[in-house]
Amino acid sequence: MADLTNARQRSRWTRRPSRALAVLGGTALVVGGFVAWRALPPAPDAELEGLRVLTDTTRPGGGMDALLSGELTAVGSCVGVESDGFVTLVAWPRGTKVEDGAVVTPGGTRARLDEQLQLGGGGIDLETANEVLDPEIPSDCLDATTSVFLPQPDE
Repeated sequence: MADLTNARQRSRWTRRPSRALAVLGGTALVVGGFVAWRALPPAPDAELEGLRVLTDTTRPGGGMDALLSGELTAVGSCVGVESDGFVTLVAWPRGTKVEDGAVVTPGGTRARLDEQLQLGGGGIDLETANEVLDPEIPSDCLDATTSVFLPQPDE
């Protein structure tokens, strides 16, 4: 009888963790990784031919579905888009970089100055942009426009 009790006790100790415990552990790793990613200091904004490529480091993404089409151009000392005579400052998604003289988004959109492009996302007014974007937008860029466009991260 003692051997049967010991065998049951050993079998309880050698069982694998439940699937719920595995899912919980995986979720904790994902959430922990996201928190660590958000805690990283923002990388300095890139430059394209002396113009600042303003990067939105505050949003993980999602939510807006407007379309901005136009020509990549200077908006003050920053990079934006000109469309139908209006210039819009662009706060590019986190991870946007400059390679070989082109702005390259995390989703692979690539554009050089004076080239046409299309971006999905949404616009916000200047007051809201100054409240939610980090780092703050340079004043000469704000003076050259009336709105800021926030492309989706996968654009």
